[in-house]
Amino acid sequence: MQKILASLAVVSLLGGCATAYRPIPFDHATSGISSLQIIHNDMPARATVRKLATNGQNIAAGAGGAGLAGLIVVAAVAGVEGGIAADQNGKINAALASQKFDGKAIFDEALQADLHDQKYETSIVRIVRDEDHHLVDLNPQPQAAAGTAVLDVDGYAYGYQQVGGVKMWRPYVVIAVKMYDAKQPTKVLLDNHVEYNAVVPGALTVNVPVDETYAFDSIEAIQADPAKAAEGLKVALQASAHATAQLLK
Repeated sequence: MQKILASLAVVSLLGGCATAYRPIPFDHATSGISSLQIIHNDMPARATVRKLATNGQNIAAGAGGAGLAGLIVVAAVAGVEGGIAADQNGKINAALASQKFDGKAIFDEALQADLHDQKYETSIVRIVRDEDHHLVDLNPQPQAAAGTAVLDVDGYAYGYQQVGGVKMWRPYVVIAVKMYDAKQPTKVLLDNHVEYNAVVPGALTVNVPVDETYAFDSIEAIQADPAKAAEGLKVALQASAHATAQLLK
């Protein structure tokens, strides 16, 4: 039950039950945005095991075009295992800790590098995010310089997942991205989702294909090769950061 509830919590974060999700693309050329306030704490501190007991085709049929939110609803109803052993998460995180793995630092460094390459000025804003990792509520900044936006990159989860009857465990990352005008945060400049190794790639969201180099046939295999496991998640997080930055081009 714990995993099902966690998945249902993600539904509320991503914007509702069966409502079709419609991203908002960013028009850099006409926006005048050159400075970004990036909200810190964008990735969970620990990796998470995700095991879906159905296959992508079944989920796609059930989701009915509802986007990532619909995917999570159907996954929870159709068979996300509620009884994933807590020690699986413990084993994976112990393996990563042995490599001094820091998912947040990896993602932040890659995102900042890409944004600087795009000539954005960036700063970090420290806003407390709630325990359920919702996107934050912002107050207007009337004194903000012209061309300033607030970027909320909210990583819901990353780790290793197993889908349907497939034996292999592969990296995954799930991110929501939203950007607001700093002076008038009711003005949304960008709204999208980025998913690495999506179970059902969305037609309107960003889907990054998995690198099959980092597939393991069991949790024990991940434990046995922590360097490769850490490298697989590093590749996934860096690719996800790059895809996120591309939304701001």
